[in-house]
Amino acid sequence: MKMKELEAATGIGRETIRYYIREGLLPEPVRPKRNVATYGREHVKRLNLIRRLQHERHLPLSVIKAVVTSETGEPAGGFESLIGLEVAMGPLLSDGRNLAPKTLAGVVRDTGLASDEIRQFAAIGLIHIDARDGTEWLNQRNVRIMEIIAQTQAEGFAPDIGYTIESYGIYPQMIELLARRAVVGFYSRLGDKLDQPAAAKLAVSGIRTLSEMVPLLLIEKIVREVEKISASGVLPTAEDDV
Repeated sequence: MKMKELEAATGIGRETIRYYIREGLLPEPVRPKRNVATYGREHVKRLNLIRRLQHERHLPLSVIKAVVTSETGEPAGGFESLIGLEVAMGPLLSDGRNLAPKTLAGVVRDTGLASDEIRQFAAIGLIHIDARDGTEWLNQRNVRIMEIIAQTQAEGFAPDIGYTIESYGIYPQMIELLARRAVVGFYSRLGDKLDQPAAAKLAVSGIRTLSEMVPLLLIEKIVREVEKISASGVLPTAEDDV
Protein backbone atom coordinates (compact mmCIF):
# COMPACT_ATOMS: atom_id res chain seq x y z
CA MET A 1 0.00 0.00 0.00
CA LYS A 2 1.02 3.62 -0.48
CA MET A 3 1.52 6.20 2.26
CA LYS A 4 -1.97 7.64 1.67
CA GLU A 5 -3.52 4.20 2.19
CA LEU A 6 -1.44 3.62 5.31
CA GLU A 7 -2.66 6.93 6.74
CA ALA A 8 -6.26 5.93 6.02
CA ALA A 9 -5.83 2.45 7.52
CA THR A 10 -4.30 3.70 10.77
CA GLY A 11 -5.51 7.27 11.23
CA ILE A 12 -1.89 8.37 11.72
CA GLY A 13 -0.44 11.19 9.62
CA ARG A 14 2.51 10.78 7.28
CA GLU A 15 4.84 13.07 9.20
CA THR A 16 4.32 10.98 12.34
CA ILE A 17 4.85 7.77 10.34
CA ARG A 18 8.08 9.12 8.88
CA TYR A 19 9.23 10.15 12.35
CA TYR A 20 8.58 6.62 13.66
CA ILE A 21 10.63 5.18 10.80
CA ARG A 22 13.53 7.56 11.49
CA GLU A 23 13.44 6.67 15.19
CA GLY A 24 13.38 2.92 14.54
CA LEU A 25 9.86 2.27 15.81
CA LEU A 26 8.73 1.23 12.32
CA PRO A 27 10.60 -0.82 9.71
CA GLU A 28 11.65 0.87 6.51
CA PRO A 29 9.16 0.51 3.63
CA VAL A 30 9.95 -1.47 0.51
CA ARG A 31 11.31 0.84 -2.21
CA PRO A 32 10.88 -0.80 -5.65
CA LYS A 33 11.82 2.46 -7.36
CA ARG A 34 13.39 5.74 -6.41
CA ASN A 35 10.84 8.00 -4.70
CA VAL A 36 8.40 5.07 -4.44
CA ALA A 37 7.67 3.43 -1.08
CA THR A 38 5.23 0.63 -0.31
CA TYR A 39 3.99 -0.40 3.11
CA GLY A 40 2.67 -3.74 4.27
CA ARG A 41 0.41 -5.23 6.89
CA GLU A 42 3.29 -5.23 9.38
CA HIS A 43 3.31 -1.41 9.25
CA VAL A 44 -0.41 -1.25 9.99
CA LYS A 45 -0.02 -3.74 12.84
CA ARG A 46 2.95 -1.90 14.36
CA LEU A 47 1.30 1.52 14.10
CA ASN A 48 -1.85 0.24 15.78
CA LEU A 49 0.27 -1.25 18.55
CA ILE A 50 2.20 2.00 19.07
CA ARG A 51 -1.04 3.95 19.30
CA ARG A 52 -2.49 1.45 21.78
CA LEU A 53 0.60 1.61 23.99
CA GLN A 54 0.41 5.41 23.94
CA HIS A 55 -3.30 5.76 24.60
CA GLU A 56 -4.02 2.77 26.84
CA ARG A 57 -0.71 2.29 28.65
CA HIS A 58 0.45 5.95 28.50
CA LEU A 59 4.00 4.85 27.68
CA PRO A 60 6.60 7.28 26.30
CA LEU A 61 8.06 6.56 22.86
CA SER A 62 11.42 5.55 24.37
CA VAL A 63 9.73 2.74 26.29
CA ILE A 64 7.47 1.83 23.37
CA LYS A 65 10.54 1.40 21.18
CA ALA A 66 12.02 -1.04 23.71
CA VAL A 67 8.72 -2.93 23.82
CA VAL A 68 8.13 -3.19 20.07
CA THR A 69 11.67 -4.19 19.17
CA SER A 70 13.96 -6.83 20.58
CA GLU A 71 17.63 -6.37 21.46
CA THR A 72 18.57 -7.10 17.84
CA GLY A 73 16.20 -4.44 16.54
CA GLU A 74 13.88 -6.96 14.94
CA PRO A 75 10.16 -7.06 15.71
CA ALA A 76 9.47 -8.87 18.98
CA GLY A 77 6.87 -10.97 17.23
CA GLY A 78 3.80 -12.23 19.02
CA PHE A 79 4.37 -10.41 22.29
CA GLU A 80 1.37 -8.10 21.68
CA SER A 81 -0.90 -10.59 23.45
CA LEU A 82 1.18 -10.06 26.59
CA ILE A 83 0.63 -6.30 26.78
CA GLY A 84 -0.77 -5.67 30.26
CA LEU A 85 1.03 -8.71 31.66
CA GLU A 86 1.83 -6.79 34.86
CA VAL A 87 -1.88 -6.83 35.75
CA ALA A 88 -2.02 -10.63 35.54
CA MET A 89 1.23 -10.89 37.51
CA GLY A 90 0.00 -8.71 40.39
CA PRO A 91 -2.02 -11.29 42.39
CA LEU A 92 0.74 -13.89 41.91
CA LEU A 93 3.37 -11.65 43.49
CA SER A 94 1.78 -11.55 46.94
CA ASP A 95 4.42 -12.51 49.50
CA GLY A 96 2.17 -13.10 52.50
CA ARG A 97 3.49 -10.21 54.59
CA ASN A 98 0.32 -8.14 54.21
CA LEU A 99 2.28 -5.34 52.59
CA ALA A 100 0.10 -2.59 51.19
CA PRO A 101 0.58 0.68 49.33
CA LYS A 102 0.82 3.81 51.45
CA THR A 103 0.67 7.51 50.87
CA LEU A 104 3.94 9.39 51.08
CA ALA A 105 2.66 11.00 54.25
CA GLY A 106 1.97 7.55 55.68
CA VAL A 107 5.50 6.39 54.91
CA VAL A 108 6.90 9.54 56.56
CA ARG A 109 4.80 8.82 59.65
CA ASP A 110 5.70 5.14 59.90
CA THR A 111 9.44 5.32 59.09
CA GLY A 112 10.51 8.69 60.45
CA LEU A 113 12.10 9.58 57.11
CA ALA A 114 11.47 13.11 55.86
CA SER A 115 9.28 13.57 52.79
CA ASP A 116 12.09 15.42 50.98
CA GLU A 117 14.42 12.54 51.79
CA ILE A 118 11.99 10.02 50.29
CA ARG A 119 11.63 12.17 47.17
CA GLN A 120 15.42 12.25 46.82
CA PHE A 121 15.50 8.45 46.92
CA ALA A 122 12.93 8.55 44.11
CA ALA A 123 15.07 11.04 42.19
CA ILE A 124 18.03 8.61 42.11
CA GLY A 125 15.75 5.78 41.00
CA LEU A 126 15.79 3.70 44.20
CA ILE A 127 11.99 3.91 44.49
CA HIS A 128 9.09 5.23 42.43
CA ILE A 129 6.40 7.60 43.70
CA ASP A 130 3.03 7.33 41.96
CA ALA A 131 0.60 10.22 41.60
CA ARG A 132 -2.99 9.20 42.25
CA ASP A 133 -5.85 11.69 42.50
CA GLY A 134 -3.46 14.44 43.48
CA THR A 135 -1.82 12.35 46.22
CA GLU A 136 1.66 10.79 46.27
CA TRP A 137 1.70 7.02 46.83
CA LEU A 138 4.32 4.29 47.19
CA ASN A 139 3.43 0.74 46.23
CA GLN A 140 4.07 -2.09 48.66
CA ARG A 141 7.57 -2.84 47.38
CA ASN A 142 8.66 0.78 47.60
CA VAL A 143 7.14 1.08 51.08
CA ARG A 144 9.26 -1.88 52.17
CA ILE A 145 12.40 -0.38 50.62
CA MET A 146 11.87 2.80 52.64
CA GLU A 147 11.31 0.72 55.79
CA ILE A 148 14.63 -1.03 55.13
CA ILE A 149 16.41 2.29 54.55
CA ALA A 150 15.04 3.65 57.84
CA GLN A 151 16.17 0.48 59.62
CA THR A 152 19.69 0.59 58.16
CA GLN A 153 20.05 4.25 59.11
CA ALA A 154 19.02 3.39 62.67
CA GLU A 155 21.65 0.61 62.71
CA GLY A 156 24.41 3.06 61.76
CA PHE A 157 24.48 3.36 57.97
CA ALA A 158 23.80 7.07 58.26
CA PRO A 159 24.80 10.20 56.32
CA ASP A 160 27.21 11.32 59.03
CA ILE A 161 29.55 8.43 58.16
CA GLY A 162 29.17 8.86 54.41
CA TYR A 163 26.06 6.80 53.63
CA THR A 164 24.25 9.63 51.89
CA ILE A 165 21.28 9.28 49.58
CA GLU A 166 23.60 9.64 46.59
CA SER A 167 25.67 6.66 47.78
CA TYR A 168 22.68 4.42 47.01
CA GLY A 169 22.61 5.55 43.37
CA ILE A 170 24.66 2.64 42.04
CA TYR A 171 22.02 0.07 43.08
CA PRO A 172 19.09 1.22 40.89
CA GLN A 173 21.50 1.65 37.96
CA MET A 174 22.67 -1.95 38.23
CA ILE A 175 19.20 -3.33 38.92
CA GLU A 176 17.71 -1.42 35.97
CA LEU A 177 20.22 -3.05 33.64
CA LEU A 178 19.45 -6.50 35.04
CA ALA A 179 15.69 -5.92 34.90
CA ARG A 180 15.75 -4.57 31.35
CA ARG A 181 17.82 -7.50 30.07
CA ALA A 182 15.54 -9.98 31.85
CA VAL A 183 12.29 -8.43 30.60
CA VAL A 184 13.38 -7.93 26.98
CA GLY A 185 14.75 -11.48 26.92
CA PHE A 186 11.49 -12.86 28.31
CA TYR A 187 9.30 -11.09 25.74
CA SER A 188 11.65 -11.86 22.86
CA ARG A 189 11.82 -15.58 23.65
CA LEU A 190 8.31 -16.33 24.85
CA GLY A 191 5.99 -13.61 23.55
CA ASP A 192 4.60 -15.78 20.76
CA LYS A 193 4.63 -19.07 22.67
CA LEU A 194 2.47 -18.51 25.77
CA ASP A 195 -0.92 -17.02 26.51
CA GLN A 196 -1.14 -14.34 29.17
CA PRO A 197 -2.03 -16.54 32.21
CA ALA A 198 0.81 -18.97 31.43
CA ALA A 199 3.23 -16.10 30.76
CA ALA A 200 2.28 -14.40 34.04
CA LYS A 201 2.86 -17.62 35.98
CA LEU A 202 6.24 -18.20 34.35
CA ALA A 203 7.28 -14.55 34.78
CA VAL A 204 6.49 -14.64 38.50
CA SER A 205 8.43 -17.89 38.84
CA GLY A 206 11.40 -16.17 37.17
CA ILE A 207 11.09 -13.15 39.48
CA ARG A 208 11.15 -15.40 42.53
CA THR A 209 14.17 -17.26 41.20
CA LEU A 210 16.03 -13.98 40.71
CA SER A 211 14.92 -12.65 44.09
CA GLU A 212 16.52 -15.67 45.75
CA MET A 213 19.57 -16.01 43.54
CA VAL A 214 20.65 -12.35 43.24
CA PRO A 215 21.05 -11.72 47.01
CA LEU A 216 23.08 -14.92 47.32
CA LEU A 217 25.31 -13.86 44.42
CA LEU A 218 25.76 -10.44 46.01
CA ILE A 219 26.67 -11.88 49.40
CA GLU A 220 29.12 -14.30 47.79
CA LYS A 221 30.81 -11.49 45.82
CA ILE A 222 31.01 -9.19 48.85
CA VAL A 223 32.54 -11.88 51.05
CA ARG A 224 35.11 -12.70 48.37
CA GLU A 225 35.96 -9.00 47.95
CA VAL A 226 36.52 -8.73 51.70
CA GLU A 227 38.73 -11.84 51.56
CA LYS A 228 40.81 -10.30 48.75
CA ILE A 229 41.34 -7.09 50.72
CA SER A 230 42.34 -9.07 53.80
CA ALA A 231 44.80 -11.14 51.79
CA SER A 232 46.35 -8.20 49.94
CA GLY A 233 46.18 -5.54 52.61
CA VAL A 234 45.31 -3.08 49.82
CA LEU A 235 42.08 -1.13 49.50
CA PRO A 236 40.98 -0.83 45.85
CA THR A 237 40.22 2.66 44.55
CA ALA A 238 37.32 3.85 42.41
CA GLU A 239 39.61 3.59 39.36
CA ASP A 240 39.81 -0.17 39.93
CA ASP A 241 36.07 -0.59 39.32
CA VAL A 242 35.04 -2.37 36.15
